[in-house]
Amino acid sequence: MDAPTVLWEAWREQVKHLFPGLHGHQQKTLAWMVLGVVLSGNAVLQRMAESLHGISQAKMPSIERRLARFVANDRLHVSPVWNTFLTHVLPYWRERRVFLVLDCTPFDDRATIVYVGLLVHSRVLPLAWQVMPAQDKWPEGQWVVVKRLLGQIAPHLVDADCTLMADRGLVGWPLVQLCQEHRWHYLLRVRREHTCRRWMGRWTAWRALGQVLTKPGQQWCGRVQLWQEATLETHLSAVWDPACQDVWLLISDRKAGRQRIAEYAWRARVEATFLDSKSRGWRLEASRIVERTRLDRLLLALFLGIWWVTHLAAACLHNGHRTRFDRHDRRAKGIFRLGRLWLLDIMRRARDRGTLLKCLPFQQRGTTWCFALRF
Repeated sequence: MDAPTVLWEAWREQVKHLFPGLHGHQQKTLAWMVLGVVLSGNAVLQRMAESLHGISQAKMPSIERRLARFVANDRLHVSPVWNTFLTHVLPYWRERRVFLVLDCTPFDDRATIVYVGLLVHSRVLPLAWQVMPAQDKWPEGQWVVVKRLLGQIAPHLVDADCTLMADRGLVGWPLVQLCQEHRWHYLLRVRREHTCRRWMGRWTAWRALGQVLTKPGQQWCGRVQLWQEATLETHLSAVWDPACQDVWLLISDRKAGRQRIAEYAWRARVEATFLDSKSRGWRLEASRIVERTRLDRLLLALFLGIWWVTHLAAACLHNGHRTRFDRHDRRAKGIFRLGRLWLLDIMRRARDRGTLLKCLPFQQRGTTWCFALRF
């Protein structure tokens, strides 16, 4: 059995049903691009073409040109395609507690990616993003961009218990307002320079947050009023771990304490995700894409591939096969790499078509396409 070809035909058929709004040629090319990302473990077009060469009879340069035309196709609009994808994957988190992370990551000296992700296991899976200039002035204000990204996600998480986390550079009163509008909880790190007054049986005088803790080893939790210009009554969890260079000043609509601090520590997983997307994994920065609209279409294929390999990693862990690919004493491989290795192993050992169909990210139940992550 030609496992790569069987997987390709099944995945192409699945994409056809998942994205009925796309033209047939666009469906086929999108499926081709995503499969190239997954099989190669790379976001560089040349590497994708090399991994797809055995499936297609076309010459390798022809495959690469086909992938390049996908990235350059102005008729392919990313937003509606991705929104359709969210309608298929996010129902799995209905009525669950979820943590969302808002962050930015530089692509190169020309572009930066504003990113909202879903905290899953040890990584942050993409939910919404926008490519913005890195050096030049943004064509839109920061809060306009953030509002649009959160608005893209919110309709799919109406019944979920959501908490949004963000670091200092993306935190302000407008972000708290957006969380309140969507009825989300917030857990945000604020700057030392922001002003507050603490509740100590009465409200103290206004002072900079940096004065709450003055040296490593200190901590304080309690109610505060934050920002003199637009005062917000909230809960502050302040801790200065001796192992850290700076203090953590965390605000939340939930009660302050060690639980908030432990939850915010999970936000660091977004940095591991960005590393996996770039130098440590998919090598996004080596794609040499210059135009932001083209980078947006490349990210569409990459992020679909990331969700696919995460589904595979969950199946690998759930069935107890991690030690076949990773050390038994500690975790040396992230879930993206683990999921891809699991797929390649199945493709080598598969003896029937049904085994390969189980590797696809969605399973059909009647007329519904279902997605699940069970680690």
